[in-house]
Amino acid sequence: MFQLLRNSLKTIHSDKNWWQAIGIGGLCSLTVFGYPIAAGLIPEHMENTRKGFASPLPPFVDWSTRWLLGLFAALIDFLFYLMPLMVAVLVFFCASLVMLSQGSTQVQTILVIIFLGGMGSWWLLMFLSGVSAVGRLVYVDDSGFERSLTGFPLREALRKGARGYYFKARIASLPLYIAPIIFAVLIPPAFDLGGWAGWIAGVILVWLFFSALLYAHVATMLIYHAVDQDLAWSDYPRPQLGD
Repeated sequence: MFQLLRNSLKTIHSDKNWWQAIGIGGLCSLTVFGYPIAAGLIPEHMENTRKGFASPLPPFVDWSTRWLLGLFAALIDFLFYLMPLMVAVLVFFCASLVMLSQGSTQVQTILVIIFLGGMGSWWLLMFLSGVSAVGRLVYVDDSGFERSLTGFPLREALRKGARGYYFKARIASLPLYIAPIIFAVLIPPAFDLGGWAGWIAGVILVWLFFSALLYAHVATMLIYHAVDQDLAWSDYPRPQLGD
């Protein structure tokens, strides 16, 4: 299983300038407007991979096209992670107003526990299913974002026969997220140092966090691409557009 991880890392590091693409992507991620530029690296790299050019990583040349690619790729995460959160927050807010008017603080506590537990369980399910990665596979495979912004990626990620392949890819990609977690944990203490040193250290760690996250996403998609190829030759190929 972890041969998939080794192959993906080998592919990335075969490009001697991989750190430049990842570092620039992490720098772009520091702003909301620049984040799609970094996110666009992933579908562009996947398109090159499908054509047999997995290395080197795509250079930052056509920024406007990459920004659009990244925007649509980011919408996949928004659909499955942030939109359910927004709906849950709205329901929780309305329920809390009703409970507050009745002076029932105990019920409010229960609602908070249900809200946090429900959202945590949903995000864990989405992460383990690899719905974002599957959505990006569909996005690149269809050369368009329409089907990737429906419920199809989730149905595909959980489809009988196929979910075992995708889960194998998810397990193989887990070590890639250790570095982003470490950087995320170090960010608050760095800013707590105060002064210029704290701010400089904090910003550097934020940059390293986004760079490590982008690196993890690029490597993860290489793993899913390899698994997707195995799936295509199995008895459970992914339904194509129009099937």
